[in-house]
Amino acid sequence: MTLLLERSLTHLDPVAESFAFGPETKDVLPTFQTRCTVVRLGSLDNEVLGVPRWSTLAEIWTEPGSAVRQRWLDNPVVTVAADDGPGLVLATLMPVIVFGADNEAHDYARSVIDGVRASCASVLVVDMGHRLTGHTYADVATFGFDPARGAALLGLLTGLA
Repeated sequence: MTLLLERSLTHLDPVAESFAFGPETKDVLPTFQTRCTVVRLGSLDNEVLGVPRWSTLAEIWTEPGSAVRQRWLDNPVVTVAADDGPGLVLATLMPVIVFGADNEAHDYARSVIDGVRASCASVLVVDMGHRLTGHTYADVATFGFDPARGAALLGLLTGLA
């Protein structure tokens, strides 16, 4: 999907209302509210987030024991760093959500996203950079990855917000 971003969804958590969504995202979002493969790009820095590379991100963005955490922890996670190459993510029939920061600014991130989009049926790309560097490599832009934005995003992606 190559989408121009707009603020088009209604009835969201107040923090999620600040996100930008592609015009088709609201129609396909329920596809991603089931079990998904989560792809974490290395541009979403583990040291800044304070989590290990294999973290699902629920550990820092959700309350222990919450329904959102329980649902999100069920998702398998694939992490891809700049030196891993785009082939690390295998084709899957499950929906795939790709998390990164400043996706358009990183060659390897663009390669991974292009590869995932070419080999998987349902792909949602989230750019969590503080500024949006382009519209081609983001279906959802959060403009940051602080705990409030992360919690709002996982609530949205699990359908439990």
